[in-house]
Amino acid sequence: MSGLFNSRSPLLRLTLLGIAGIFAGPVLFASMLTPDRVPSSSQLAGVALVGVIAVALWSLAAYRLLRPLCRLHEEHDRAATALSARTHTVDRLLEFSQTVQGAGKPQQIHQSLAHYLYTELSLAGVAVLCHDPDGSPSIQVPACRPEDLLRAESLAVELETAMCPCLRQNLPRQFRPDGAPARCAVDRGLRLVHPVESYAAYCIPFTIGRKAQCVVHMLLPVGECWTEPLRQLAHTYVNTAHAALTSLSLLEDAEQRSMTDPLTQLYNRRSLDQLLEREVALAERHGHPFSVAMIDLDRFKQINDAHGHAAGDYVLKAFADCVRITLRRTDLAFRYGGDEFVIALPQTPLAQAQQVMHKLRQAFAAVDFSDAIANLQQQPTLSMGVAERSAAGNVLTLASLLAAADQALYEAKHAQRNCIRTHHPHRAA
Repeated sequence: MSGLFNSRSPLLRLTLLGIAGIFAGPVLFASMLTPDRVPSSSQLAGVALVGVIAVALWSLAAYRLLRPLCRLHEEHDRAATALSARTHTVDRLLEFSQTVQGAGKPQQIHQSLAHYLYTELSLAGVAVLCHDPDGSPSIQVPACRPEDLLRAESLAVELETAMCPCLRQNLPRQFRPDGAPARCAVDRGLRLVHPVESYAAYCIPFTIGRKAQCVVHMLLPVGECWTEPLRQLAHTYVNTAHAALTSLSLLEDAEQRSMTDPLTQLYNRRSLDQLLEREVALAERHGHPFSVAMIDLDRFKQINDAHGHAAGDYVLKAFADCVRITLRRTDLAFRYGGDEFVIALPQTPLAQAQQVMHKLRQAFAAVDFSDAIANLQQQPTLSMGVAERSAAGNVLTLASLLAAADQALYEAKHAQRNCIRTHHPHRAA
């Protein structure tokens, strides 16, 4: 502002001329008013013209003075609006970060991610898809907005990793609304108002753990395009969710390792009490049958002594493989000791539990150990004791159920081995 009124400033000259004109008009008019002289009309017009010119010059000077101030005010308003928008964005990001960090399940994180992306980026639609080759089904859609965006009857069945370039290359990709035939495979399963080629899409893939892959598929409203700030904001939300999902996955893996036997990948003795106490409580609450089997590998010590611990480990892992292919997903298997195992069968009465154990013995008897263990004289066998939770004989608690199964196993080992014995409360009493 100091430069506006320096000695060479045109604005200063206009101001001085305007002031001079304003004062010159009355002076000229006063000089014309003499007792013996009446000013003519032309003289009055001249005085009026001087006044008009003076006012015009003063108005011009005022305009030149106020214009920079108006511009400064407009720039201030724009800066204040931008700052307010940035503050809102940062506040929402902090809120989202706190939300996902406090989530205890991946589903909650996926739902929060879809919600915040949909509202904060003003999207026409967003879907979060996960591909896990070990899952059932392998393609799952944990979150989408709006909730009816996806046709459930087609997407989870048709989409595969090789069909989606984002998952295949593991790189973000933008799809412009120019009618190009190359679109993300997710587009085929969307339920949209306009043709899918009319929407600008953006996909961000990421990996959780060693196998699970996720992709966030976002669509802008028709007529809008993805800008760099918009893409950066989307990446910020996705990266925040990715970090939370990774942390949750690591915690789950650590907890799983603490509960799993490293050799057989079955549950270990430490997790037995926690998991089976829960199953006993569920059986008590719902009145369902619940059976437990204790299993011992016959003459396992002789295999270790004759062929080494590597051979023994191979036998244990082969038995664990037989367990996995024989049992249901709801059944639980534990390595109880060196060569002893416990199998829990929820909602399974004693007779059905016997059948399951018979299938397990058959699967183990069919294993060919000759390639892995040289000069093995006898096929490894199993002795099993099975007990059912029941009021008869007071077999209701976990401790009493394990004791009953252990008693049945004792009878099997002292009979002929390679057999199944069941606990009969009346006979035991």
